[in-house]
Formats: sequence, structure tokens, C-alpha cells
Amino acid sequence: MEDHTEIINELWEIINEKENSGDDNSYTYRTLEKGIKKASQKVGEEASELIIASLAETKKEIINESADLIYHWLLLLKLSDVDPNEVFQELKNRRK
Repeated sequence: MEDHTEIINELWEIINEKENSGDDNSYTYRTLEKGIKKASQKVGEEASELIIASLAETKKEIINESADLIYHWLLLLKLSDVDPNEVFQELKNRRK
């Protein structure tokens, strides 16, 4: 399996850039401006859509909804002042 995990870091950088951009045309900026409630709502929405896609067993939709969920998860982390690496460290700690 090819490793594409660097995309998380790329997305995190984009989110950081967009956060203070003032660009009302940016979905990321607008979502961050709406705050934690909106980001939490989007995470719940995308998680539900992923569940539905997985029950329908449609691989393409599972992939699409997973990508949406990860992106909105990153927005939620940003608004919560949590770096994704803190989450990854917690996962590593749990392996011991």
C-alpha cells in the first residue's frame, strides 16, 4: 500500500493559512469563522454520511465520505487548539 499520509500535514498547513486569510470565498475560512458549533455539526454530519455509505457497501462513497470526515475533523481540531500530531501521539501511546 502506498503511503499518502503527508496529505494530513498539507491540509493542516492549508487550514492554518486560510484561518486568518479573511477570504470569504474560502469554505475553510467561512467554516472556521462560524466556530466550534458549526465544525462539530459538520463532523457529525460527515460521520453519519460515512456510516450510511458503509452500510450501502459502496467503496467510492466510503472513500469520499471518509475524506470529508477527515477534513472536517481537522477543522474541529484547529478550533479546539489541538494539533493532529497530539492525536497521533495518543494513538502511539495506546499501542504500548
